[in-house]
Amino acid sequence: MRIPLRDQLWLLMDRPDNLMYINSLMWFSRVPDWDAVTEAIRTRMVEPYPVFRRVAKRRGRRWYWVDDPDFDLSNHLIRRRLPEPGGRAEAEAHVAEQMGVPLPGGSPLWRVEFIEGYHRDSAEEEGALILFRVQHGVVDGVRLTQLVLDLCDHEDDTPLPSVGRDLSPGRKGVLGAVSAAGEAGVDVVKDSLGIARGLTGAALRLPETLGRLSRDVLAPGRRLSRVPTRTVESLTDAIRPTNLMANTYRSVFRLLFEPRSADLPWSGKVHREKKVAWVSGLDLAAIKRVAKSHDSTVTPVMIAAVSKALTGYLDAHGDRRVSDINLMVPVSVGSGDDEAGELGNHITLVLMRLPLGIDDPEELLDAITTSMTRVRYSLEPHVTFATILTVAAAPGPVARAVIDLFANKTVGQLTSVPGPAGPVSLGGSTVDGILGWVPMSGDQALGICIFSYDGTVTVGIATDAELIPEPGEVAGRIEEQFAELAGRADESPPA
Repeated sequence: MRIPLRDQLWLLMDRPDNLMYINSLMWFSRVPDWDAVTEAIRTRMVEPYPVFRRVAKRRGRRWYWVDDPDFDLSNHLIRRRLPEPGGRAEAEAHVAEQMGVPLPGGSPLWRVEFIEGYHRDSAEEEGALILFRVQHGVVDGVRLTQLVLDLCDHEDDTPLPSVGRDLSPGRKGVLGAVSAAGEAGVDVVKDSLGIARGLTGAALRLPETLGRLSRDVLAPGRRLSRVPTRTVESLTDAIRPTNLMANTYRSVFRLLFEPRSADLPWSGKVHREKKVAWVSGLDLAAIKRVAKSHDSTVTPVMIAAVSKALTGYLDAHGDRRVSDINLMVPVSVGSGDDEAGELGNHITLVLMRLPLGIDDPEELLDAITTSMTRVRYSLEPHVTFATILTVAAAPGPVARAVIDLFANKTVGQLTSVPGPAGPVSLGGSTVDGILGWVPMSGDQALGICIFSYDGTVTVGIATDAELIPEPGEVAGRIEEQFAELAGRADESPPA
């Protein structure tokens, strides 16, 4: 089977210092049954999806998935124990170590580690971890998460809810971009009038606009290279967030002209060694109360906690205050019309500008929500998906250079995945928690994963071990900021 361009790009993006692997982790308070886990992987993952039994082979200028004649499931299921005492520190250290280890060449690019000897929160009873590692060319993160959940059982026979969020129903891939552009034509006049009114309003508020522009440009260290994109954004801030044309102009301009990420403690050449940390057990009901009190939703609230945590991290490390940072965010574009039994990649990437240094929760949540709304009401995801396909068709050195160009406009990756609302089990043991880290690219040094499951939220941090040597500090600050947001919401009088 010929490897589609959208998968081939990810397949060839491995770098020694940033492997293009997705890492998904489940943990348990009791050890699951090894045979039952093996059988679930065999019958629900390997047998239905042939790509897990195939290797990538180049024939001339094209790449193909070819059946591995020596495939043996036991080569991909590794059983091991954590070193004593088997607590959180040992678990984080093991996951981090594996993030820098490439899988053996010449065989299917995935592995599952069944790790015993885990004692969650110093519990006496032994639990376990299951770590899934898959090269991104095989499957994207949203589909892998769904696949991992499909291995599990739950209380009734109803299907588990789909994880992730599609870009928009009925708009798939490049054809979706054409369709969306056609639909946008219906509202061109209305959007154009909205742009005109917005720019007129910006002109009337010119002193305020110039003041905001000065803060945006001068705060990150007087980098004049930021002037073009910040000027466009400051002027279009006056246009309503749902204006498709304005948002598309602004996002494409930013993709083309945004300079390299500002120099910060996490800037520099990345290294092979990684570190991870996570904070789990954040009360989803409390997060929803915070969201309701600010007329928002769960994801912006968690991103607000991340924003305040990263602001505190920069302040603590003596760096100058920056007004924002850029993060890459994967977005599902749906499965299209692929053959049954195939996986592959059906995601695109958008550039999210995360505001920093905003103390007032209402102002911060409004800024985050507006930013997310502008992406939703734009063709940016479609443009980046078409760009991915174009880059995939380019010669290797050219593709790598373009990838690094765009990746280095950001400091890392952010994913937010809503998982099952109730508990699931695997091998007869209840899953306590789930996380998944998408790979970093270029010189990105920070990966953040937000995952909700069974009434709680977990936030995972993956970092370059030299540039951000203490990811636990970032995770701890996120927990603190969430507690502060929740406390304020509980103190607020009912509406």
